[in-house]
Amino acid sequence: MLPSCERVWSVPRSGYLPAQNRGISVPKNPTTIGSRLRRRRLELGIHQSEAARILGVSTVTLSRWECDKVYPTWAQQPTLTAYLGYNPFVDATLGRPKGNETIDVASLSSKPSLTPGQQILQYRLKRKKTRKQFAEEIGISPKTLWGWETNRRRPSSRIVSRVVGMGFEAIPQSS
Repeated sequence: MLPSCERVWSVPRSGYLPAQNRGISVPKNPTTIGSRLRRRRLELGIHQSEAARILGVSTVTLSRWECDKVYPTWAQQPTLTAYLGYNPFVDATLGRPKGNETIDVASLSSKPSLTPGQQILQYRLKRKKTRKQFAEEIGISPKTLWGWETNRRRPSSRIVSRVVGMGFEAIPQSS
């Protein structure tokens, strides 16, 4: 049997990361929105729950953003811009490995897209419309719009003229 001891050791934790952050390095050169959010949170020295409260989202959502599993929506981008202190959503080099939108959500680059589908996608994103909203607006199904934006299908000249009538002239007519 071991002798009992009544000594208590206490070590100040101010110099250490919180328990849930240990073992995960702070990104030195963040390349994604998630790594930028994580770096900013650790620079501020706050826990995920505090950062989530500041951003107005759940801790699960913030965790998914930081891991680049989910991408922030349009409505959350002004809050994230204020939190980070700059607008990372115009950086063309940013990307993410997973998500339900294409990389063009993060980088609305000024260079024109090559295909009609990419141009329609860019136009939809500039108008800040979801795929479903834009599809209803031009009178097609969201699945058809998805096919165009992923270059699996090409829009007909009738649809192209309808989109051109909405004020978007950069789509070339299909033959």
